[in-house]
Amino acid sequence: MTFDELRDVLEYDCETGEFHWRKDFANWVKAGCRAGCIARDGYAQIRCGRRSYKAHRLAWLYMTGNWPDKELDHINGHRHDNRWSNLRESTDRQNAANRKRQRNNTSGFKGVHRDGNRWRARIASRIGPSISVGRFDTSEEAHTAYLAAAKERFGEFANGG
Repeated sequence: MTFDELRDVLEYDCETGEFHWRKDFANWVKAGCRAGCIARDGYAQIRCGRRSYKAHRLAWLYMTGNWPDKELDHINGHRHDNRWSNLRESTDRQNAANRKRQRNNTSGFKGVHRDGNRWRARIASRIGPSISVGRFDTSEEAHTAYLAAAKERFGEFANGG
């Protein structure tokens, strides 16, 4: 899809992050209706023609006139929140750094797990080796150390949640 094709069929509200159809398509799509749905992976997606697009990528195209060069990160971590102020380009590592703690986490803190009778803080990486921050007596101490190390390594992309 090109910038002109996108602007021809969809209207983007950068304050709400929502797309609306500009034209009627068949019987089920009417001009002015909200476009898209939330997919199983939690991202908003919009089907145009025979192809589905992630709404955050369409928002980037709509606002800049170009497809993103890198990955796009949702600053607040909500995959369906496509407000322009919530989107930023990122590398794979930066995007991973902004992820929230996993559901199966047992310590209650991102990057912290039990190691014997102590707690280990570690910055995990899908690319390359994990970084050990250290071992601590309490999960809170490990979390504090994790936050400091993540902030130093990832800056504004660090997410301790």
